[in-house]
Amino acid sequence: MTFHPHWGLMDVYAATIPSQTFTPGVHVNYAETVLPMKDGLPKMKDFPSELGGSGESVSE
Repeated sequence: MTFHPHWGLMDVYAATIPSQTFTPGVHVNYAETVLPMKDGLPKMKDFPSELGGSGESVSE
């Protein structure tokens, strides 16, 4: 897990909850990817603007 005190958020990684079904909804930091994915999901350059990023999308 990762705590983000600035936002008061805790990331709980899906892999730590084996009984939880994980369905991805978006890729973040995609401008820096080393493994391009063509899966039809939205891809963000960095983070959403609400979390301090640019909020910009990038193409698949």
